[in-house]
Amino acid sequence: MKSKVSWIIGGILAFLLFAIAYMPALQVIGRVTLPNNVSVSGVSGTLFSGKAQTLVVNGLSVNNLKWELSPLHMLLGKIKLDLKAGNIRDKNDIAFEGPVTTGLFSQDTINTENFTLYLPVDRVLAQVRLPLPVNAGGRFKVSLNELTFGPACESLDGTGDWLDATVAGTQGPIDFGTYSAKLRCEGKDIGIMVSEPNLLSLSMDAVIPTNMKNIRVSGKFKPDDSLPNEVHQAARLFGAPNSSGYIPIKL
Repeated sequence: MKSKVSWIIGGILAFLLFAIAYMPALQVIGRVTLPNNVSVSGVSGTLFSGKAQTLVVNGLSVNNLKWELSPLHMLLGKIKLDLKAGNIRDKNDIAFEGPVTTGLFSQDTINTENFTLYLPVDRVLAQVRLPLPVNAGGRFKVSLNELTFGPACESLDGTGDWLDATVAGTQGPIDFGTYSAKLRCEGKDIGIMVSEPNLLSLSMDAVIPTNMKNIRVSGKFKPDDSLPNEVHQAARLFGAPNSSGYIPIKL
């Protein structure tokens, strides 16, 4: 008797899983209330394997989003999505690739491993309020070996790079090279450590709370002699150099 009941329950679960697997993604998304800062268009495929032409989050558009949803993880009470979007070779595209895992019934915590993200610098800075206008170029690359987040930083192992950094100068774009940072959890906050060598001889440690308030930054920099004079003049706005020629940073 127990064996028959088990087969019946298994058959029902298999049928439901099969029905969900082939459910059109457009029908599902059309019934979901998205946040005001999120919109999606050009949805096709199924819930388990689909794509969207455009995803817009906080004014940043992502093209050619594709996903694969793992049915096995759903049976274990989890949602695992293998995501891919944008064109990694296109410097103007937001692009990312990797797995994201969260709970089926609660999405308070998000996990990922081996996730890579590319962001055009000018599009990111357009969303950030800065004390002075900055016209910068290049790409941010974030490589996450491991991340567990929600609602605060629980574990983080990764790197962040500003590739081909440029800033507009009076005579045209100024090439600042590439800057690399180590990412970590600092308590419940996110820690970012930048180390030399780089053209600014910049070393910096920043701690960023999840609410983006009371950001703490300490470090030092010394512009390379090869950089234009206007860079050296602008550097003096941060203070006077010490005996080693470095200008301290403290926020």
